[in-house]
Amino acid sequence: MIPPKTIIWMLQANQTTQTIKDYLKTLKARVEKHIDLQFWIPNTSAEDMDRLKELDPTVFKTTTRVATFSHPAYTAKREALGSASFVQDLLISDTLLLDDLSGGNTQMTTFDTTPPQNTCGMIVQVPSPLGSSEAEERNFHAAILWSRQHQIPILGYELLPLDTKWTLAPTLPNGIITRHPESHDLLRAQLPHSNIWLLPAYEAAIFTSMATNFHLNGVRASYHYRNKYKISADRTVLYLPHNVAMLHEYKKLVQILSSRGRDLHLMFSVGMDQVRGGYTHEQVIRMIYEQELKQFASHSFHNANNAWEMMMADAVLACASGLHTMIGEKELPCIIYDPRTPEMARGNKTRVATGGKVLALVDEQIALNKNKIELADIFMLLAKTKDANA
Repeated sequence: MIPPKTIIWMLQANQTTQTIKDYLKTLKARVEKHIDLQFWIPNTSAEDMDRLKELDPTVFKTTTRVATFSHPAYTAKREALGSASFVQDLLISDTLLLDDLSGGNTQMTTFDTTPPQNTCGMIVQVPSPLGSSEAEERNFHAAILWSRQHQIPILGYELLPLDTKWTLAPTLPNGIITRHPESHDLLRAQLPHSNIWLLPAYEAAIFTSMATNFHLNGVRASYHYRNKYKISADRTVLYLPHNVAMLHEYKKLVQILSSRGRDLHLMFSVGMDQVRGGYTHEQVIRMIYEQELKQFASHSFHNANNAWEMMMADAVLACASGLHTMIGEKELPCIIYDPRTPEMARGNKTRVATGGKVLALVDEQIALNKNKIELADIFMLLAKTKDANA
């Protein structure tokens, strides 16, 4: 039996919450047949061992060396660099001033460890000057050098926003995993490679200090239902907060969507108390929308009380504002088709009055979905890349 490839996920003091920790535990179990996901903690964050013990982390030693430079050494380096500059004409030699003449010291951190023999990748958080500590930044750069020394692909992931003017750090890893479409688009335009991925909403929502059990339940439900209904990665998922009081309106909406049916999976929320005669809510939908549903790639039914299951969707699509649209617009694009109410747009919430505008917004989601990829699939890409380069 071939042993699974190893991927190292480096965690530091400012990069984990209870929700992120619980998710990483779920992710490790999900990929264990193919990937040995190991969590490593630098000794600068060793105080987190107890908090993260459920992940069975490994603490490794780092060494920080301090070098002292003289003015003659600075002058020699400046002459060697000559007139080389960054894009906006800042001389590279000028950036030496901070370390060489402001206090006279520079620091270099290195990792004093070796990777497991079958390691195929490393995952690190990309630091940002708007929230990362000095130790995190030094360990990030040390990880870059260490991974190159051992010829291991290293991927950076977005925890703090990367759609900023500070784009040097994202250029260092072999690839970037983003949470936001705007970060994905910016880095695709700026980086010299195409290894830039966008997480689906249910995974992206985990990597923030604001994530809660709602998001954790959402990602677990997404993994479950995507497997249960065999929803392919290229299929766009829409959550419809259906109500039996609006059978006609939702039938019209489903008819509008049917022209994109091959690209869509529809999630219908159903209420256990929403019965009509002897028929349950689900049975009513199946009977009344029978012909329309045949035109879609797939569909499913979800307990309306389990609102977190909407996290599997790429967007919420409703015929009226309600509880589920209020919840949905916090995390997802929320489209409301209501010909009798004024059109509006605010944050994630957009209300339109025509079928054409509904389709235009759905087409945007279909196009955006082509860039999304789950973490497990990125892991498999790392494993295949390592095999190809072996």
